[in-house]
Amino acid sequence: MCGRASSCSTSWSCGARRSAPRASCATPSPTRPGTPVHEADIADVAVAALTEDGHAGRAHTLNGPELISHRDQVAAISAAIGRELRFEQVTRARARELYLAQGGFAAASADFLLGYEDYSGGESTEEWAPDPSIEMTTMKDVTGRPARTFAQWASDHAHDFLRQV
Repeated sequence: MCGRASSCSTSWSCGARRSAPRASCATPSPTRPGTPVHEADIADVAVAALTEDGHAGRAHTLNGPELISHRDQVAAISAAIGRELRFEQVTRARARELYLAQGGFAAASADFLLGYEDYSGGESTEEWAPDPSIEMTTMKDVTGRPARTFAQWASDHAHDFLRQV
């Protein structure tokens, strides 16, 4: 069994927590939508795949249940912590500098997250855009329950953000 996540909600945990003292989140594309997946959903699918029959040789692609813009993700974090986070639109080059300065996942994934690299690590040649007509049902198909929303993830991680404020 192999699992692939579209984007992990926890990546905000790294970026926004470090931004919390300035109370802002920076991205070059505030309206760009994504389908971030809760790390608990990844774990639930992994447990099912490792402990139940029928998953050998399969690759499960995981997505969150909603197409949500970066701006709306920041709004969900703001609602969860009860504090307004400022949204700062920056150039891709500036975003890359910020991601590299954060270290960890953000630094290691900066070129991929900003569209400079594709999944294989090669130069990205096309702009990816999600297809909102495609419903991802992997979570429900594997576990029998729907995927957690980004708002749920933000609520579950509010304490992580508040520790940094």
